[in-house]
Amino acid sequence: MTTRRMDGSLGPDLVVQGRLSGKSESLRIDGVLEGEVDVDAAVTVGPDGLLSAPSRVRSLDVEGEVRGAVTASDAVAIHAGGRLLGDVRARRIAIDDGGSLQGGIEMEFELPEGEA
Repeated sequence: MTTRRMDGSLGPDLVVQGRLSGKSESLRIDGVLEGEVDVDAAVTVGPDGLLSAPSRVRSLDVEGEVRGAVTASDAVAIHAGGRLLGDVRARRIAIDDGGSLQGGIEMEFELPEGEA
């Protein structure tokens, strides 16, 4: 487990509807966020969190539930108990035992020369 400073957080008793955009080192969602997300940040959806939005992020850690297409410039990780309902596009994708993905996967990467 990595420890990282959380620059922004959405608490468990909060519900936000609308568009979230910007840049931050990290963002943690323990409440409900519905609408559209376009942030250059490492986003974590906590065990009781719900992200219901098409999302463009740097990376995404899913411990709760995500609904909607996700595009990550780096990685998407779905942890035990986490659910992602939607298509995923990322350089790296990891699904732990007990994690769930219902949707398509598109990975973007380049093979080193001579390995194609």
